[in-house]
Amino acid sequence: MLIPSRYWTIQVIDSPTFQENQLKGGYKLKQVYPAQEYFKIHFSEFVSKSTLSPADNKHIQTVLWEMFHHAADIRQRAIAGLCLRCYISKTILVACKKIASIYKSEVEALLFSYLDFLPFVLNDDGKSLVIFDSQEQTQQRLNNDGTTQPLAKEAEFFTVEVLRKFNPKLNSTESLDNWTWRLTKQNQNLRLFLWDFGIQTPSDWGLLCREIPRSIQALFEKGDSEIVEVFHAVYRRDRRKSNERGLCSEPTINQIQEMIILLQQRNTVVNSSRELINHLKRIAEILRQDIIYQKTGKLKTIPTEIYDQSINDYLPNQELPHHTDPDPEDIELQQLQSVCNALFENVLYQAISEVISQHYKYLQNSKGYKNFADKFYEGLRLYYQENMSLGEIAKLWDIPWCKARRVFKLESLLDNVQYRTEERFIEQISKVTTPPDLANRVTAISTDPEYLKNIAKEIRSYALTTTFLEAHAEMQSGKKKSKNSLFAQILCRYINDSINNAA
Repeated sequence: MLIPSRYWTIQVIDSPTFQENQLKGGYKLKQVYPAQEYFKIHFSEFVSKSTLSPADNKHIQTVLWEMFHHAADIRQRAIAGLCLRCYISKTILVACKKIASIYKSEVEALLFSYLDFLPFVLNDDGKSLVIFDSQEQTQQRLNNDGTTQPLAKEAEFFTVEVLRKFNPKLNSTESLDNWTWRLTKQNQNLRLFLWDFGIQTPSDWGLLCREIPRSIQALFEKGDSEIVEVFHAVYRRDRRKSNERGLCSEPTINQIQEMIILLQQRNTVVNSSRELINHLKRIAEILRQDIIYQKTGKLKTIPTEIYDQSINDYLPNQELPHHTDPDPEDIELQQLQSVCNALFENVLYQAISEVISQHYKYLQNSKGYKNFADKFYEGLRLYYQENMSLGEIAKLWDIPWCKARRVFKLESLLDNVQYRTEERFIEQISKVTTPPDLANRVTAISTDPEYLKNIAKEIRSYALTTTFLEAHAEMQSGKKKSKNSLFAQILCRYINDSINNAA
């Protein structure tokens, strides 16, 4: 039942209590008076209603979302977002209980409850007024004097992150409740918590669909690499063609037979379908142990399936609950992120080199600032490596601070490097050696506008979280702190290279 008060009451974490020998609570409902007053002013016709119709509810959410993102008054924006945060908090709480109940029904002795999930996703205090920066990436706390300050990544509210990714216009077929439920299930910290219990590990077939790290291949037996390659050639091909989603089913008889034929062509002998299935399951277990170790730092010794000698076959291990395999697009995204990791520092270095060289030439050709061209590289070194402020550099150069600011144009320089980095990513990804199916998808960038849009969005998000959010925060901070972002480190490396080469 939808009631108006959901927009001015918020679920917040509270101390759990024991009632009837059971742990209960862990949260409480808190009234948020600024949100209540705001709702009364802007939605007076709904305040006295006992329930809201789905149409009324959607109208309210759309108006609040528009205000949160586009209202001229910054405080109005923040309180509109606060109303939506109140609404979302109830859905998050329900989602946590539902997730815990799913696993409780599948694991007899569950070692955790929904209370363990709450710190990851129900972390909104219901008091802070929060908006986004101009790029709608970083959460900013609104102070009483109208100023803002960026929230540290670990202090960001999950409710606000849900709002950042939701757009009622783009997601017309998905309600805010469904969107919140989906993002709660996908919350990285919550998923890592479940990984500690071996939950949400992919099936054997989902694991084998992924690219195999080189470090793992050292654990393979002779012929294992060929087995994985033919599995990719057959199973992953068919899964993509059928656009199959969800849990990966066991390979069909026809698929197994095709794999055996391909293995014979590679001089790898497999005598039967059952033998090939057993090989695939053994390889999948190696991959599972590696993934769990990478996620948790621990090895889980309980396999997903146990070999039963009496029937000469594998049986499911009842200790592990149900899981969901990634979609083909998710696998491709993981592969793309792996490529990004390998390329990022090189691409960033190239982008910094290009942008700084262009700015140096601009200073050389500028009537008012050409005298500072030869000082530019040393000035950047003082700012980023010696941690001098622009004011200190201006004093050293005996010029006004405002002139030093125009010489460096640091904000513009950082924005240009960010843009050039994103641009070069797409360019470089299309050139690197990638698995054939990923290479085909990357090639599609030039012909598929929607695919280009999605790739560009992912690359932008990756670049922001890897260094540019931190680099912008370093620049905007009024305190004299050392600059340790990846951007600052790569820039210092480039500056030192340039100074040494010139010497």
